[in-house]
Amino acid sequence: MKNAASAGQRWLLVTCFFVCPLLFFTNLTRNPYVTQIALLHAGVALALAAWAWTQAARADGARFPRLPPALPLALFAAAWAASWTRAYLLHPAFFRPAIAAEGARNGLFFAVLCVGTFLLAAALAGDDDGSAEVPLGAWVAFAVVWGLLWTGFAAARGRAAAAPDDFWGLLWDPYGALVWALGLAGAGWLTRRGRTTDYLHLALCAGFLASAYGILQYFNMELVWPYTLNPYGGRAVSTFGNPNFLSSFNVALLPVALALFIGERSAPRRLAYAGLFLTLEGALLATLTRSSWVGALAACAALALAPRLRARAKALPRPLGLLLGVGVAMAVFWPSSDISTGYTPTVLGRLTEFESMMRVGAAYSPFHQRVLIWSCGWLMGHESPLLGKGGGLFELFYPFYQGVMLHHFTFFHNMRTHANNAHNEVLEVFSQTGLIGLGAYAAFWVSFFGAAWRWAKGRAGEDPLWCGAVAGCAGVLLDNLLNVSLHFAVPAFLFWWLAGTAMGRGAREGAGWWTWRASAGARRAAAGVLLALAGGVCWIQARVWAREAWYFAGFKLARRGDLPGAVRALERSREWGPREVNALYELGNAYARSGRYSDAADAYREALDANAGYDEIFFNLATVERANLGRPAQALDFYEMSWAINPLSLGAVNALSAVYLSLPGAYLGRALPVLAEAVRDFPDDPSLWNNYGYALTLAKRWEAAQAAFEQALAIAPQMAQARRNLAGLAAQAKRPASPFLGALDELERLDDAVRRRDFSDKTIALARDVARRAPTMGKARFLLGSLLLTRGFAAQAVPELEAAASLEPRRAAARINLGNAYLALGKTAQARAQFQAALTADPSDAATAARLQSLGGAR
Repeated sequence: MKNAASAGQRWLLVTCFFVCPLLFFTNLTRNPYVTQIALLHAGVALALAAWAWTQAARADGARFPRLPPALPLALFAAAWAASWTRAYLLHPAFFRPAIAAEGARNGLFFAVLCVGTFLLAAALAGDDDGSAEVPLGAWVAFAVVWGLLWTGFAAARGRAAAAPDDFWGLLWDPYGALVWALGLAGAGWLTRRGRTTDYLHLALCAGFLASAYGILQYFNMELVWPYTLNPYGGRAVSTFGNPNFLSSFNVALLPVALALFIGERSAPRRLAYAGLFLTLEGALLATLTRSSWVGALAACAALALAPRLRARAKALPRPLGLLLGVGVAMAVFWPSSDISTGYTPTVLGRLTEFESMMRVGAAYSPFHQRVLIWSCGWLMGHESPLLGKGGGLFELFYPFYQGVMLHHFTFFHNMRTHANNAHNEVLEVFSQTGLIGLGAYAAFWVSFFGAAWRWAKGRAGEDPLWCGAVAGCAGVLLDNLLNVSLHFAVPAFLFWWLAGTAMGRGAREGAGWWTWRASAGARRAAAGVLLALAGGVCWIQARVWAREAWYFAGFKLARRGDLPGAVRALERSREWGPREVNALYELGNAYARSGRYSDAADAYREALDANAGYDEIFFNLATVERANLGRPAQALDFYEMSWAINPLSLGAVNALSAVYLSLPGAYLGRALPVLAEAVRDFPDDPSLWNNYGYALTLAKRWEAAQAAFEQALAIAPQMAQARRNLAGLAAQAKRPASPFLGALDELERLDDAVRRRDFSDKTIALARDVARRAPTMGKARFLLGSLLLTRGFAAQAVPELEAAASLEPRRAAARINLGNAYLALGKTAQARAQFQAALTADPSDAATAARLQSLGGAR
């Protein structure tokens, strides 16, 4: 049994290290990471149980290396649990199902992929015999041959699945299965001794393969699929699905590869590690992830803190200098991606973007969006400084704090996002677990790096793998001051494995062992409990995978218009469970489109029980309640929640204001601030201005009401309802009629003259009068400027057309006429700018495109 457990553990870890980073389905689940997540959770849990079973069979008792950061880790876990419990008990009952769902999901990630991986790696490193002989030639041959086998996949792959729910067709491919079988056999043979160095070389092998593929992607060379995969434009994603995950994976591996290069005495083996290092660096550059560049640089530099490794580096200045020189040259001269569309800067171009961040008043989304996220994270922690908002609950509550920021700061309107994490590890921990959790987390890493500093001066400092593991942890932590990769499965697994490997070495550095000398029966019972828990983890992950596969099948069927099929698939997804917000939201949408409104409302409520942070779910639920189920009182609460989360939803604003204004006696006080904010956020929407004017009229705020109606008509002069409201206001308020009404009458006569092509002085005089009476009406300024231009008065036309373009920046005609006026005045550069702006507003305008090209402008 012990040998079987050891063999099972080894194959499980081969799956974690080799399969999970390289297996990535693009058409199987909506969340493409689900397969990786499920395999990693199950693999780590079962491997930990297998290790426990081998310990139960030891004659001298189960033993585990003493870990310096063990106490801070336990304290952090307790703080995490306490913060979640506090959140569950103190939040309103409405949020408790979502708190339970999000807490369970993130708690499982923390327990298995963070703590479980750390402890398992530490245990195996502690039991390692310390031998470092590695068949590097076999590893190189395996990586090259297996990678080349995939170049035949595009030609040899079987048919695509015929139906969205044909999961076997989506999973199975004979050639792909053969290649994977060969890969697993080779990886299993190379790791047959089950040593720490074997698993880390397997990670390096997977990193090399993923990196080589990522570089090919970056240069638009797709050798696996019959089409190019570029979801992030020119940024390489490889098999990770996200450039930031690939980049962090390589940050962790780069110092390991560099340390192995420095530690090698054989020139051919050094050459192999040099090729690995440069391939990892190339993929890192191809991800264009700047925080990872900083982390990798710091991680590699940190190797110099190990005295023995530093001395070894001094002994080979030329090979190391050549490697580092090539690495620097790659960074300096790295070209832009060959992807024809999307974002494709060079490395230096990516770095010089920081200049945009320094401009006063300018918005640089990659930075300022993080400022928005950090602000919300700070508010969460500040609300409960000791224990934070709740362990695992950042994603759930972030939208509500973001909503507050969006309501108050228009600067952030273009940066609204759905943040899974805080994009800063310090704020990530503080926002959810407060100062207590942050203190324990900081103590963990102080203890970790303190122990590493002591051990680096001893035998551990002679081990390149150990030095690289410590440096890799430092680099990834630095990277995650601006990144989120520590909270996604594959990079998190590698990070915590390196951390556990580094600390497990302490058993051989004098830290000693903790031994449990209970009876064999008691130890087997404990291992059995752990095995049962691992089985539970596997069952949960199997359910999650099936839920996600059926959800995506239903999603695709709905997009094809097959609503009955979509409902059946999405109901199967719900049956598998556990609750997932997107799957249940899609089920609600399918029910609503099928006319099953009561079922739709129930599905939307279930979605909110999974995660109550989605404004669109509140909005759809409110719409079903109001329009289809006749329950306006319940709908109002949901509309208000939707608007609170997302004030930039025009649908929510219109629906909410419609409910308010249908019962002005009860809700006028609520309607006014909502509409005042709405016209600030949507200043070009005439309907909102008209509704705001109506609410102001009901409040007897006559001057403000008149201004609102006039603004509605300035945007849309043909809006009959606003015109009637403005006319009625004078009688209701017993005040003179608005001069805007006279301007509208004259505008009608002006339109008639223009239709008759009457461009006489009389028509121009009429246009001047209209523009004088309604200077904020873009149409009036446009007509006057165009008439002046037609009559050859280009200089007089320019200010009118500039005003028209300013009032209606998306009106292409105003830009074109302004460009023509500039041309008549000999101002070619200004004309080109206006024609370019016109094309931006209307890209289909071939005549303007040709005009711009004739002037030497870019299309």
